[in-house]
Amino acid sequence: MKHLRLLAVIAFALLLVVPTAAQDESSITIALGTDAASLDPQLQNDAFTTSILSNIFDTLIYRTADLALEPGLATDWELIEDTTWELTLQEGITFHNGEALTAADVEFSLERPLDESLGSPLTSRFRVIEDVEVVNDFTVRVHTVNPYPLLPARLSEWFIIPQDYFEANDPAFVSENPVGTGAYRFVEWVRDDHLDLVANEDYWRGAPEIQNVRFRPIPETSTRVAALQAGDVDLITNVPAFRQAEFETADNLEIRTVPSTFFQYVGLDGTKNEALADVRVRQALQYATNVPEIIEFLFDGSGAQIAVPLAFGTFGLDESIEPYPYDPDRARELLAEAGYGDGLTIAMDAPTGRYAQDREVAEALAGQWAQVGITVDLNINAWADQLARYRDGDALVETHFMGWGTSTFDADDVLFSAFANRPNKTNYINDELTELVTTARTSLDQEERAELYGQALAIIYEEVPWISLFQQFDIYGVRSDLNWQPRPDQKIEVRTISIES
Repeated sequence: MKHLRLLAVIAFALLLVVPTAAQDESSITIALGTDAASLDPQLQNDAFTTSILSNIFDTLIYRTADLALEPGLATDWELIEDTTWELTLQEGITFHNGEALTAADVEFSLERPLDESLGSPLTSRFRVIEDVEVVNDFTVRVHTVNPYPLLPARLSEWFIIPQDYFEANDPAFVSENPVGTGAYRFVEWVRDDHLDLVANEDYWRGAPEIQNVRFRPIPETSTRVAALQAGDVDLITNVPAFRQAEFETADNLEIRTVPSTFFQYVGLDGTKNEALADVRVRQALQYATNVPEIIEFLFDGSGAQIAVPLAFGTFGLDESIEPYPYDPDRARELLAEAGYGDGLTIAMDAPTGRYAQDREVAEALAGQWAQVGITVDLNINAWADQLARYRDGDALVETHFMGWGTSTFDADDVLFSAFANRPNKTNYINDELTELVTTARTSLDQEERAELYGQALAIIYEEVPWISLFQQFDIYGVRSDLNWQPRPDQKIEVRTISIES
């Protein structure tokens, strides 16, 4: 094992020696609000890490910037039986360490997260797979436990990894030394400082124009903006809406925005605070939440209020459902009916540095709820701490403010994982909802699925297991000469960036 690891390190040293940015003008630095969680794609599930890893790894099916599905490592896919999908792989593709991509790597990539000893946060998503059958070196059949119409969408988000490399090295090593088939090879990761990649000149889609890329975690928003203005970085995420005007007068900087697939919410756990077990208290919290005010004053109008926890454009969303109005008087009435006319106290976990003005949103919520007698004990956590609490589930206090990105662009992504699956992060249980969502995720009839989701959303709207807030607009600050447009799923694919001459 040690011998194999040493060989791997030597291979990296030989393959990945690259010039510094000062030596190569085709280099860019991208500042994110957080560092990567892990460079093992199956030991993470947050969007910023996925964004970085999308440059190192590829998927069988590719999700385009306009959210369509097209061939990736697989040239085509076909449902040959209700529970069997057949995929044909491209030939001649190699991983960064020279290993050839075969069906065995696909089998390994899709079955590895099912090993409970791995501790993957993605395990529940992979449980739809019963077996992966290798037909030949370039053909695989994925057998699902039940009919699962969303498998192509799932395959567009699951990265393919090299079996031999991952089996020859322990998880801690591969978590810091990734090998994929992607447009960029890994160079170096210094936690909380920088992560460097270099262009894969042999990339199967063609060599990228940008040769070197550095990702820098800069959690504090004003520091991130200042770094861009000073020319220390070239592209930044989560520009505060109220600072957009600063870019209008800058000769070499621009703002670029896109409606995001992410939305913001507050999860409510009635098992950790008995008051939240009462639907009247949960509804009171929703009535006490002035979402339009938050969108207007914190985001300069760059956001869209949601009625239920789904982003606009998601399959299964019933857009006829109207958001709860801001009605503090009704909130007070419901609290009194529930026996909390004199007020109550709840705790909230909220992140800082992950979402645009996340801390400010949490503080605004606490202020609004205080007006109806609800005191919030607010815990502002660094993103790494918030994510650790979230993954643990039990470590969260009774409410938590977070964002959710709909990776399949289907209602199942939220409704099953967050509400029907057990356990879930808020310990919410509704048998009728579970049956509706479970039936919808196994139906091959899209009209039936949409109807079932509509019924499920009606239950969620009435029971308010989450406080629905808004769909965010992602705001990026960039150098004007970067030819790049943001994607709605927050992935920054550096191979799509070029520098205008």
